[in-house]
Amino acid sequence: MVRLTAAGDKAAADGLEVSILRFSLPGIGLAGFLGFGLAGMSDKVFKMSQTWLSIAAVLWIVLLAVLFFVARPAIKAFRDGDAAARGRIMMATGISHLILVVTLYLMIFKPGA
Repeated sequence: MVRLTAAGDKAAADGLEVSILRFSLPGIGLAGFLGFGLAGMSDKVFKMSQTWLSIAAVLWIVLLAVLFFVARPAIKAFRDGDAAARGRIMMATGISHLILVVTLYLMIFKPGA
């Protein structure tokens, strides 16, 4: 869908906006709250003072900010005819993917635990 948006397909931009607003933002928000809830109920196995959990929390907040404050407005601008918004969409997509990969690494290997 991002490739179609980069090619200038307005219907793809509408679909991407729906995908982000209805699925990505709520899903990522819920996953973060559930993850931190589970960490809090873990019989003191996981603490926010652990490096990997603190970094994951910061990355989670940054990811939500990128999606809400960069991707969402860029998609709306592109849908309204601003061709320059394609670059911001692609940038937000790349940043989001990078954050997700780093967070996945932190959750699997737990460096500093």
